[in-house]
Amino acid sequence: MSTRFRFGACLVSLSYALSSTTQAWSQDAAEAPADTSEIVVTATRTDETLIDAPISATVLTEDFLRDARIQSLRQIDDYVPNVQFNQLGQVGGTYITIRGIESNPFIVNRAAVYIDGIPFRQPSDQALGFAEQVEVLRGPQGTLYGANTESGLILIRTRQPSDHPEIEATASAYRFGHGSGLQGRASIAGPITADTLAGSLVLTHDTADSYVRNRASSIDEEGKIHKTFVQGKLRWTPDSALTVDVIGYASLLRAPGLYEQEFLPMDRDRYDALYGAYNGGRRSGRYDLFHDAPKRTHENEYVLGANARYEFGWGNLDTSLSWRKVSDTSVGTDLDMTGSPATAGGHEDRDQYWNFEGRLSSPAAADVQWVLGINHYRDKRRKRLSTLVGTGGLDDYNYAPPQTSRARDTAGFAQVTVPVVPNLRLTGGLRYEHAARYKEQAEGSLSLGPAGEFTFPAEELEDSFDAVLPRVSIDWKPVETVTLYASAAKGWIPGGFNLAATGANIEGNFSSYDPERLWTYEVGFKASLANRRLLFGAALFHTDVDNWQEYNLLYTDTGQVASTTLITSTARVRTRGFEVELTGKPTRRLDIAASLGVVDAKYREYQFGIDQDFAGNRVKLVPRWDASLSASWRPWKGLYLRGEANGTGASSLRADSAAWQDAYWLANLQIGWEAEHWDLRLYADNLTDERAFVTSAYTNSLFGYDGTYYAGVGAPRVVGIEMGLKW
Repeated sequence: MSTRFRFGACLVSLSYALSSTTQAWSQDAAEAPADTSEIVVTATRTDETLIDAPISATVLTEDFLRDARIQSLRQIDDYVPNVQFNQLGQVGGTYITIRGIESNPFIVNRAAVYIDGIPFRQPSDQALGFAEQVEVLRGPQGTLYGANTESGLILIRTRQPSDHPEIEATASAYRFGHGSGLQGRASIAGPITADTLAGSLVLTHDTADSYVRNRASSIDEEGKIHKTFVQGKLRWTPDSALTVDVIGYASLLRAPGLYEQEFLPMDRDRYDALYGAYNGGRRSGRYDLFHDAPKRTHENEYVLGANARYEFGWGNLDTSLSWRKVSDTSVGTDLDMTGSPATAGGHEDRDQYWNFEGRLSSPAAADVQWVLGINHYRDKRRKRLSTLVGTGGLDDYNYAPPQTSRARDTAGFAQVTVPVVPNLRLTGGLRYEHAARYKEQAEGSLSLGPAGEFTFPAEELEDSFDAVLPRVSIDWKPVETVTLYASAAKGWIPGGFNLAATGANIEGNFSSYDPERLWTYEVGFKASLANRRLLFGAALFHTDVDNWQEYNLLYTDTGQVASTTLITSTARVRTRGFEVELTGKPTRRLDIAASLGVVDAKYREYQFGIDQDFAGNRVKLVPRWDASLSASWRPWKGLYLRGEANGTGASSLRADSAAWQDAYWLANLQIGWEAEHWDLRLYADNLTDERAFVTSAYTNSLFGYDGTYYAGVGAPRVVGIEMGLKW
């Protein structure tokens, strides 16, 4: 008997066993809860129920999002196996790791993020307003979507305009260690004209102290964060066949006293012993910085988008057009990481993104399901780096010449699913993509004071890259409540050019990097249990990656930084693992969700420099495992109780495996009261006040390796109260 056949037989046997063991649970329930078959996956373009979708997917419904208080992009990963949202800082970029395919904000994200049909290739911590559903698909999805989806897809749909008046608002106040914060959200929606035009308006505002406190600020700013988000939507339905959605939003961030990347010493005792004199003899706390550098971050983001859908009867036409502009200025990275005035750095980014996507697809009820699509994407990104040597204020940073990059991507994609025999389907897809890259850089230099000088050569470069990306899968339903599937897919991200500067003595050409390609293989199954009240899913995967694009810094022999951030493509990576999920509503008053993801991600080849070989090391920022368990219980009308436990396995914070974050667990609790038009809840996040490092770890940029590394940290324990009103 072949290995594949034995595995399939085991999956069928396990699904029957699970069905049998939960049968008694089904019969004993006093009241019939919601049916899990009602959960629909829209990201597959066929609006299949979650159990029927032949793919590893996690769906967070509107009820779950409300119970878990998910209001921004970075909160999603706690509840999705083998998915991590790493970040540079509390106000920095967000980069998404799926199944060990680690990403970072210095390249196009390997995972695509769509919010209301708008792709975000460089996400930060987008506010979600009032979200209706979040879908996370693991593995390449390039035959379904215009944006590149090498490692997976995250599809977010926020609340649509209503055909009847609705008003909802929430307000919360919270405290943590040394600070506090306030948060408010409000939404108003309803018809504008009878039957055809509806609209909505969402406003959110947050103001808080930062989790990390700078106790040596030269401008007396320890760190604050102010965020404002405004979103407007219109929905026009002139007849039953046509729907047009228009969306626009503005997001404003002001963070006095904060740089986008704030790194704390991993060994505080070592740091205090070395630099106590620089810091006035003060000892560092768990979330304390001693940086004299004047810090400030300002970011403005504006988005306009339109989506149109026309249902012909024989098929559906969907088109979307979007524009996004991001202006980001952040200064205050303290290169010596002490309270002594030495050298600080910063940057100014001005980015614009355009995207058009068109898809023609079969009706949802068709026996043969198909999708045809085209996509055109452009971006223009302009960067200026800056430094401040010695003392000075926010206006004293000196800027280097601008660096500009442009991208133009065109893709065509198609996928078809054909029933071969009853309950057995075969799916095949193909994507062709052409990517053009341009770089313009003026000659100049950037002084780092004691650390020397970085130079920028004058360059005008361009190149193009092409790829053909197939996908094939097969799925089988031996019984109505069980789905088995297997798939293979190819993914890629194009090559490009570095907007980087290096020291005068650095040898080698780091101007460009090559395209990355991968193949991923997956087998899995899903089973509906307990009279469709529970849904169980499991998947095994294996991925091989060539020309792995990794971001790096160059260092001198003594560990001082010798370049700005750049991308190399000299590595090969292998990841393999599994994930299991159980979700549902075993009784009318109890909702549960549990997941476990295990991944083994290693560099198969990684020669960096003459004497640095990282082959065999674990891929950085990829935990060995992650787990989540949550339950929402409403024992009687009004009372609401919720508990969560989210675990993260040990992970390397550097490619050389010199710095690690140990495994840790975070516990969250809520208790509240819900009425028809209002609710009130108390909550505590990170109940045990776990301090975890969540970014890459670096040496001291000025002094080199000093016996400790520096990395960013996650949120401390937060305790708060939230009240909501609905009309």
